[in-house]
Amino acid sequence: MKTLLFVWYIINGTLIPQKKVDGDWTYRIVFPTADECFGKEVDYAYKEEVMEWIESGSFEYNEDLTFNN
Repeated sequence: MKTLLFVWYIINGTLIPQKKVDGDWTYRIVFPTADECFGKEVDYAYKEEVMEWIESGSFEYNEDLTFNN
């Protein structure tokens, strides 16, 4: 279900691919209403952070994020 929502958010403009950082895509998240910590947008979120946001409903940058490249 998370993957389906991820694709839907890209199609409707909630998620906007930005650029690759160290080989991994980053995304801008445009919230429908202002988030109390981030306002209306989040920049340079990795896919794993976006998936966690979809699952939990609240966004948080993960400084300890590791990739299996």
